[in-house]
Amino acid sequence: MPRAFYHFTCEHRARSIQRSRELRPNRHPLLGHWLVWLTDLPQPDRWGLGLTSNWLTCDRTAVRVSVQPTDDIVRWTAWALWHKVPPVMLDVLHEDARPEHWWVATVPLQVSDIAAATSRGLRRTS
Repeated sequence: MPRAFYHFTCEHRARSIQRSRELRPNRHPLLGHWLVWLTDLPQPDRWGLGLTSNWLTCDRTAVRVSVQPTDDIVRWTAWALWHKVPPVMLDVLHEDARPEHWWVATVPLQVSDIAAATSRGLRRTS
């Protein structure tokens, strides 16, 4: 298991995460399940992580939130198998992406660090 997990988000969403100091599950519009999406990649990969903002106007790679590993975090591929996500849905979600770097949790997770992305890398905000 990785030593840390990361969740990338926009600046306005990061403010509420910083206040609560936890990542809370959100309902996925296609899956209907409440999930926290994570990755083991410390730098954002907009396409590989599905953070393209095709339907949103904010930059979903602006801020990196870090969490420590817990037993509540599982590989996306295992979760999808356990929950019998239809193959057609997997095809849609995985298209041009890197699902081998996706992890999920169904419970709130304590934040260990929040860093804002800058042209020189990541800048700590808390």
